[in-house]
Amino acid sequence: MKKCVFIIVAIFIFASALFAQPRKLQDMIGRWEIGGEENASLEIIDSSHIFLTYMGETKRISNLKVDFTKNPCWFDFTTTDSASTIQVKSLMVIYGEGTLKWQLFIDEERSPYFTASKGEIFYLKKRAPAMTATASSN
Repeated sequence: MKKCVFIIVAIFIFASALFAQPRKLQDMIGRWEIGGEENASLEIIDSSHIFLTYMGETKRISNLKVDFTKNPCWFDFTTTDSASTIQVKSLMVIYGEGTLKWQLFIDEERSPYFTASKGEIFYLKKRAPAMTATASSN
């Protein structure tokens, strides 16, 4: 009986380690649309080409610092407005392949967890890839 329990525990630990692989920025490449907001998205082309569109304005993200060892992960960056540079701290969780929960803290300290008392929380969906002409004709 003890041997069976040990094997079950070992399988559980192995499966947990396998599925809890740390994320990478490369896992996030694509266009993420912010739910409920028109003309609002986060587009990650690669580590140096990241754009945030909000209220119809597209801004380039620079000085990106991502820490996937944190849970939720830290996703901090700088963006430039017409008059100033804005430092943004944020929290992010990736759910599966297609959903992000993202909380932005502008001009305030980041909370260690998601909270309704600070910042703004957004839910983003990864936009489905565009269909090619050959795929749509079949």
